[in-house]
Amino acid sequence: MLRVTTASVLAVAAVAAVASYEHMRALAERAGEGWRSWLLPVSVDGLAVAASMTMLVRRRAAQAAGLLPWVALLLGLGASLAANVAAADPTVVGRLVAAWPPVGLLLSYELLLQQHNGTRGGPGVPTVRPDAVQPFDGGGAR
Repeated sequence: MLRVTTASVLAVAAVAAVASYEHMRALAERAGEGWRSWLLPVSVDGLAVAASMTMLVRRRAAQAAGLLPWVALLLGLGASLAANVAAADPTVVGRLVAAWPPVGLLLSYELLLQQHNGTRGGPGVPTVRPDAVQPFDGGGAR
């Protein structure tokens, strides 16, 4: 199942990367960023990925995600979402369609991280040692 989830996330990521990158690049170019318009989308999406990876590392160390990774993740998602909506056709449908790639990517990526973390026996996933399993004795008092 992890392979299916990984393949799904890669497909969503490819679609989101093309759509979001171009929306953010075009918006940055219209804002007068010139050659830097090609770099801005990388910084926005890179921030969200760095925040997610930091959260994963902290979860695996049985630590809380922390305020800074959450702020970084929300800022990255917010910037990506705002750029996509701002670059969209000025209709409700156009804006909804443009808003989907960053939201879909973030949600699918987080689902993958949760599955991946679960397969490694990470925090929140109970593990049972084989020598700790006791045979069922019927539950009666003796």
